[in-house]
Amino acid sequence: MMVRIEPVTRIEGHMAITLVIEKNKVRNVQVNIIEPPRLFEKFMEGKPVEEAIRIAERICGICYVAHGLASVKALENAWNISPPETAIKLRRLLHAGGYIHSHMLHLAFLALPDILCPGEGVVGLAKKYPQLCKKAIFIRKFGQEVTEVIGGRPIHPSSIVPGGMSKPLSAEAREFLLKKGKEVLKTAIELVDFIFDLYEKYELLNVYPEDPTYYMGLVRNGFHETYDAKLHIMNPEGEIVDVFDGSRYVDYIAEDALPYSFVKHPYLRINGEKYRVGTLARINLAEKFGTPIADKYFAKLRSIIGRPSHNVGAYNLARAVELIASIEKALELLEDNQILSKDIRAQVKPKAGVGVGVVEAPRGVLIHHYEVDDEGVIKRVNLIVATQQNIPSLERELFQVANNLLSKGVELSRVGQKLETIVRAYDPCISCATHLVKLKIVNDKE
Repeated sequence: MMVRIEPVTRIEGHMAITLVIEKNKVRNVQVNIIEPPRLFEKFMEGKPVEEAIRIAERICGICYVAHGLASVKALENAWNISPPETAIKLRRLLHAGGYIHSHMLHLAFLALPDILCPGEGVVGLAKKYPQLCKKAIFIRKFGQEVTEVIGGRPIHPSSIVPGGMSKPLSAEAREFLLKKGKEVLKTAIELVDFIFDLYEKYELLNVYPEDPTYYMGLVRNGFHETYDAKLHIMNPEGEIVDVFDGSRYVDYIAEDALPYSFVKHPYLRINGEKYRVGTLARINLAEKFGTPIADKYFAKLRSIIGRPSHNVGAYNLARAVELIASIEKALELLEDNQILSKDIRAQVKPKAGVGVGVVEAPRGVLIHHYEVDDEGVIKRVNLIVATQQNIPSLERELFQVANNLLSKGVELSRVGQKLETIVRAYDPCISCATHLVKLKIVNDKE
């Protein structure tokens, strides 16, 4: 018997889960990415590099800041360009805005309905918890306001350019964001306290699977990092087994294509093992966040889940801690007077080269890899996004959970609901993940 859960709801993009069941046991699970092929890797070829960032941002309507930053870092890597320090701080502030927007959207409107009103979705949440929804909207709006002020637009920012940023931050805009950000931080603390209380009261981590895997993420001197650092690989026992510069990712990451999905399946070259990225990977790898309030929540989280944690449900709690850290880091950057400097762009001279840009998108490690010719035209593009890296582990977890529930006599409809909850813990971004298409060339003369 074949059972198909379609569509998987409250995620970004279009996805299905196919279960092959024989004698009340699951024989196979497929995560089917049914989002139409995006083709970004192909149609970026032949374009001037000035267009690369703008095109990359349009891969997704949620992860646009991360794509823009990974894209510009790849170009600057190819051309050996170092942006001014103020430009880096503006980019970090922009990145924090993207995190605030994305994490708040997921926690409140995609994940919490599974806990507070199962089966009723966002509509049920808004009816039963209107004040919670208002707080979430207030926090999420601040993330978009940061993006608009720093990036020029609340979606698909226009200020990220090779060599730095295209516009400085005004004193008036800084004051507006500082004042608003302090209010947002207070609201976020209330909301994160509520989320932690829910997880502890209902022992929610117990309903998610434990899946020991390898983890990959950016770490700088033990600190949680999202913009620029070396990639670290942790084994299931919690040991760091490799540290490498993102430009060498091809020595560490390989990619498979499977016949039932438009998503590539990455794995570690060193041992063929699956690995995970994202909030769980980042809190496993980091020693601290470096901001006072987030570090308090981080210590509390560690006391609950340990290190390393392999619990899928911990993705949501880690996301809540990162939300606080992102707001704190945004405020720290805004309070730094250097961020008002007009020195925000270095001279750029196109040349032939190969560049790799790596950032931590809200969902995990994001890699842009470009080859550029001497006229500043893109010759080749490869993208590895977070959701691709998590899909292989997700399939294994769905297989385990489905078999466990069926062995207990749980109805298929409830099995489907549980599997969707596990998918949502990852907050997958299907639009980002979809890059492959099977090409069939037909000679019209035949």
